[in-house]
Amino acid sequence: MKIIILVNPSAGKGTARQAVDEAVEGLRRGGVDPQVCQSTGPDHLLQLAREAREESPDVIVAAGGDGSAHYVLNGLYPSEVPIGIIPVGRGNDLARGLNFPASPRAAAEILLRGKIREIDLARARRTNIAMPVGESGCVHYACIGGVGFDSVVNRYANDRAHRFHGRFAYAWGILRCLKSYRPQWLELTSDVQNFSGEVMFAVVGNNSSYGDGVKMAPHARLDDGFLDVCIVPAISKWELLRWIPRAYRGTHLAHPRIIYFQARRIAMKSPAPLELFGDGEFLQELPTTIEVVPCALRVVAPS
Repeated sequence: MKIIILVNPSAGKGTARQAVDEAVEGLRRGGVDPQVCQSTGPDHLLQLAREAREESPDVIVAAGGDGSAHYVLNGLYPSEVPIGIIPVGRGNDLARGLNFPASPRAAAEILLRGKIREIDLARARRTNIAMPVGESGCVHYACIGGVGFDSVVNRYANDRAHRFHGRFAYAWGILRCLKSYRPQWLELTSDVQNFSGEVMFAVVGNNSSYGDGVKMAPHARLDDGFLDVCIVPAISKWELLRWIPRAYRGTHLAHPRIIYFQARRIAMKSPAPLELFGDGEFLQELPTTIEVVPCALRVVAPS
């Protein structure tokens, strides 16, 4: 069995390498000596995934959080090579959606004895933008993509909340960004339902959670062939603060003004320079079209 592990050394506030060592020890006890490659950054991780794909291993493993898995899966797609996960990042929501254990040794057991499962991906593509020949302008994500206040907080958490881990980084970002944030105009069209108006934010989810367990799309499933749309229209900042704890529990849909539905294709545009983040990473600016790609990625998951 050939396993290639791609490591984001900065994941988990620098604890990724130790976790990988524990997982490697478990794999070796199971009779597999994996190849370990350490990345120097996101672009290098994407390149390593593409190079590893050409070796046709049994599994390519992303050791890190959702951001690490994001770059690895984009390097893998399209491919029959499955992805595995050693979840040691700030947010591990893809691993959570797959019921992956947090322990590196337990993750090694899954890599050795788990089953291959096919999951959907969300494909985001900038629209009304002329792309150079040979470039598609497409990027894929596995968890949740968002625009508006959601992406403002995400950027703050990535750039300025390094001393916080997991959901605390996002919670700190919410408190720091809320004072200056103003609702933005968004026009959203889909094959099911349309919306036009001011929003606090809107998300398009393939997975139920992001931000280390925020269940913003609680009905989303990784393999149901749909994307879940959650729109939070313009509300007061005090009301938003009262509402956010419900999102951690997935009970926020009871709010009478929340719009929630499933669709296969969603287009978003705005006169404001809104950014789309997915899997905790910057993807592109609006306008964008997001569509589900059913059964797009093979993953090693718990039996």
